[in-house]
Amino acid sequence: MRRQVNNGAEPVRQKYHQSRLLHRASGFTLMELMVALAILSFLSVLAAPSYDRVIKNSRMASATSDLMSSLATAKSESIGRNNAISLCKRNSDASACVTSGGWQQGWIIFIDDNNNGVLNSGEEVLYSQEAYSGDLTIYGTSAVADRVTYRASGLTHFTTMQTFVFCDDRGYGDDARGVMVSVIGRGASLKVAETGETTCLVPA
Repeated sequence: MRRQVNNGAEPVRQKYHQSRLLHRASGFTLMELMVALAILSFLSVLAAPSYDRVIKNSRMASATSDLMSSLATAKSESIGRNNAISLCKRNSDASACVTSGGWQQGWIIFIDDNNNGVLNSGEEVLYSQEAYSGDLTIYGTSAVADRVTYRASGLTHFTTMQTFVFCDDRGYGDDARGVMVSVIGRGASLKVAETGETTCLVPA
C-alpha cells in the first residue's frame, strides 16, 4: 500500500489563500481608494453651487427677518409710548443717522421726540442693528431711503406703500427679496418680483 507523502505544500497553499482573503477584508486597494476619491471630488463640485445658494439665501432671509422685527418693534413702541419712534440708517458707531449708503450698514431705533426722523441730542436709542458682512445690499424706495418714522398713532410718515429691496452678488432675480411696508406700518416679506420693483435700487 502506497503511503501519501505530505511535503507541506498544501498547508502553505492554504495559508497563502487565507492571507489574500484577510488582505481583501482589511481595507481598500489603492485603485479602489483613487476611484472613491475621484467620485467624491466630482460630487463635491456638483454640490458646491447648491450649498453656496443655501448659505446666501439664509443670510438674506435673516436680514429680512431683522428688518421686519425692527419695524414691528418701532410700531409697538410708538403706540405704547404715545410718541414718535424712528428707524434710520446708522453710522459706524450707531451715534447718528446717515443719508449715505444702504441699510445693510445697520440701523438704529430711537425715540424721535421732535418727529424729524433724525437722532438728536438727548433722544434715546432703543436698539442698534449691526452692519451686515459680505455683499448684501438693502435699499429702500424714496420715502424709506433713509428712515422710517412711526407717529404716536402707529402710522408711518409716508402716504403710499414703500419697499426695501434685498440683493447680493447674484443681482436682481429669483433669489432677491423685498419687504413692503404699508402706510399703517405693517411689513410683508416677498420675492422681489412680487413687490413691483425691477431693480436692486442701488444708486448709480
